[in-house]
Amino acid sequence: MYRLRCVILFTCFLFFEGSLFAQEQDSIAEKAEPAAVNTNSTNYTDSAAALKFKTIDGYILKLKKKNKAVPILAKYITATCTSDEEKIRALFIWMTNNIAFDCLSYHNKKTPSGNLSHKTQEELQEKLDKYYYNYSMLVLRNKRGVAEGYAILFRELCKNAGITCQLVEGRASENKEKIKKLRNRKSFSTNHTWNKVLLNEQWYYVDVTWASGYCDKQVRRFYKKFNPYYFLTSVDKLYSTHAENGRFTERRNNPTSD
Repeated sequence: MYRLRCVILFTCFLFFEGSLFAQEQDSIAEKAEPAAVNTNSTNYTDSAAALKFKTIDGYILKLKKKNKAVPILAKYITATCTSDEEKIRALFIWMTNNIAFDCLSYHNKKTPSGNLSHKTQEELQEKLDKYYYNYSMLVLRNKRGVAEGYAILFRELCKNAGITCQLVEGRASENKEKIKKLRNRKSFSTNHTWNKVLLNEQWYYVDVTWASGYCDKQVRRFYKKFNPYYFLTSVDKLYSTHAENGRFTERRNNPTSD
């Protein structure tokens, strides 16, 4: 039963955000939403962060674009960093500057799949680690991805830079009143994936996808526009456009737990 349960679970979430896992619902009837896409060009300014990370940001924006494997790239990006906070900032700036939203994959609903059949928890973890790595390399090679791809690449870069990073499952929408209502519910269907990082023994959210830019209303064209609003924010001050499904997040990051 354990093996069957895990296979079913991971078959669900290994596909695009519109998958069965992503659209699982609670007892309150609701219409499943398509994958979340930022179509708002509003730019939030964060002069304090810009000043604080001026040297790091400048260094990253001048880095030569080279094709490197994720472990090597993580070290390349964070080579001059002297703290975990600087490493997170460097990876964040590099991704927002170098990765674009994949509008074609959004409409085709095609992302990598993987065989996660297993007999032991260890085997499951090994296959899942391989899946995440291969997915991150695909996004890196194409220089584009949907939210799932952004979040997985950021996670893999953080992992190789010595930063504890997890995937976050939830709902994102520009309808902030709807997001507020969702936060009062124990569970709800999800349409978006982002990250949280552990810094100085505290968790902070990071959404590299929405920080990278925005799409037109038809999600046919992506516009690169850096948005610092989606950089580090404490978990008790989640973005006004996001609602985390804690149950799904826990399941996503602890797949081998009973």
